[in-house]
Amino acid sequence: MSRRIPLWLTLVPLIAAIGLYHLLWQGWARDFDAVVRNWLPATPFEVTGFPYRLEAVVGHPELQGGDVVRLFANAARARINRGPWQDELTLVGADYPRFSAIVGPGLGASFSGKSALTSINVEDGRLVRLSSVIEAANARLGFSPVKIAADSLELHLRERQPDAKAPESATPPPRGQLVISGQRVRFDGGDALTLAADMTVIGSDRLTAYDRWVTTGSIELTRASLADAHGEIATITATIVPLGRRALRFAGSIDTVCPLAVSAAFDGRPAPVEKRLRAPLRLAFEGEPGTMRLAPPPVDLAQRPTRGQLPPCPRLRGTI
Repeated sequence: MSRRIPLWLTLVPLIAAIGLYHLLWQGWARDFDAVVRNWLPATPFEVTGFPYRLEAVVGHPELQGGDVVRLFANAARARINRGPWQDELTLVGADYPRFSAIVGPGLGASFSGKSALTSINVEDGRLVRLSSVIEAANARLGFSPVKIAADSLELHLRERQPDAKAPESATPPPRGQLVISGQRVRFDGGDALTLAADMTVIGSDRLTAYDRWVTTGSIELTRASLADAHGEIATITATIVPLGRRALRFAGSIDTVCPLAVSAAFDGRPAPVEKRLRAPLRLAFEGEPGTMRLAPPPVDLAQRPTRGQLPPCPRLRGTI
């Protein structure tokens, strides 16, 4: 006659597995705790989330760093998450975040918003991808006094590695890429627009030391577009060259169906009432902020065909 195995004995392997996993989770939690305390040494928190995640909820976090490029970030509250075995990927949800990166008065950017969700993927000391979605966003660029507001702003940043098999070129290789998209973007209270931009940072050195990168570095604005509900208003391509730590120099062109509105925005003048052209015009621009020169619209602009069935051009505001 066979003996029945007690029920409690069948649970021993499961209990042992749970105990082993708990010990492993505690080790991952200690490592995560050390990372967060290195970022925020004076901020109290505890790691929770067993068994599925590692999570630290932090009140009023503040982070500062950098030497030439001065970095600052804070928030009313932040939730920092990782998977127990995914130390390369960190998720940060923040309430009322603020972030700035500043080199000098004319070089820098700052962002703030009602909330933000950011994912940071770092492998072997390289930034694979940093993606952030900011709701009710506000932004300022150091080279312009224009206030930028958006219902939603997405930023996607990644470090790029030169192709080892590519032939040598006089042009420095790509070092980074930034992709931006914005919904209902308003420049200085102008009409709401959709923004999409893609830019590549090139240089002889990695983007880990500004003074080394700036000697050969530049930013290629591959394409930036502004559109409203009735179509594209303008597309911009440009090369942006940093002038040491003090300023940027721009050279590029704008293809637009609203040349008078674009010209007025460049000069800080009130936006005129203007019908959209059927075919876009190309206007070249170059110079430094404050002394930027935009080619004037052609003298025969009034004779160009327009789209009379569409609303007039949106109000574009801002000064460069």
